Amino acid sequence: MRKPAFIILLFIVMLTAAACGNTNKSGEQSGGSGITNANVPSPSPTVGTAATVEPTPTPLTTEEQTVTSELVNPIEIYYSDTELEKLIVKEINVKFDSGQDLVKKALEALQEDGPEGSVSLWKKIEFKSITLDDNNAVTIDIHLPDEARLGSSGEQMLLDSLQKTLFQFDFVQSYDLLVDGQALESLMGHFDLEHPTIRSTNN
Repeated sequence: MRKPAFIILLFIVMLTAAACGNTNKSGEQSGGSGITNANVPSPSPTVGTAATVEPTPTPLTTEEQTVTSELVNPIEIYYSDTELEKLIVKEINVKFDSGQDLVKKALEALQEDGPEGSVSLWKKIEFKSITLDDNNAVTIDIHLPDEARLGSSGEQMLLDSLQKTLFQFDFVQSYDLLVDGQALESLMGHFDLEHPTIRSTNN
């Protein structure tokens, strides 16, 4: 009676072992068929996590790179009082980009109306050309109509206003005043003209 019971118990143990074996095999197969690292897709970049890239500046054009050399400078312009007895000075600001341009604009300002109670001695005189050479010598060629001629006191003040206007610029060493291209002995017949008029230590 004991032998059949033993056989039955052994049979039960074998069935249990077989079942456990199948379970482990099934688990191994499940683990082997799982998703491997090779099959895992790379994570998509998260929006907003990328580093901020500064935009590359647009190169300047040649025109934009050009640095203007235009300057603004206060200068003195000389007029006469209405009695032609004394000079009246007025300070103005002018824009210029070279020494010659500064000289030209200063002389042109002599032709403009001055402060109240003053007159422009150069208003009726035509500047034909104004040049500044490499030696800082100014050459002025004018046309002098008859209505621009003055008496002795007026001529003297006109010449003084020219000299004071030009020699306020340290770079101007001399100037030559021509009439229609000619170096005349006198501008209006009252005073001699120097050709050129040179800056002195008193100017």
